Amino acid sequence: MKFTQPMGRMMSDRRARQIMGIAGVVVLVAIAQPALAQSGGTSIETGLGTIKTWMTTVASVVGVIAVMAVGYAKLTGRMDWGKAVTVLIGIGIIFSAATIVGWMGGSA
Repeated sequence: MKFTQPMGRMMSDRRARQIMGIAGVVVLVAIAQPALAQSGGTSIETGLGTIKTWMTTVASVVGVIAVMAVGYAKLTGRMDWGKAVTVLIGIGIIFSAATIVGWMGGSA
């Protein structure tokens, strides 16, 4: 059997993004841990602490995927340095959010 069409890309960019999104969701589900009650504090403080812990876990996975995406985009020449630095600054702000809020509230 002879192929008449030349071999092109293995998969479209849109399909690659869909696969990376699905892989990210699978990773998040795989590393999810049950929230255990903390001793002391009110139920609101405990709930907010649990949300903060969960969001930090999610941000860690998303941050790793973002750095990988930036690396891949830079490797293939699809991203300029301005966008790469913007992504890295965004990740830094996400992980330092508690410190920034503490500075604004005067409790740092």
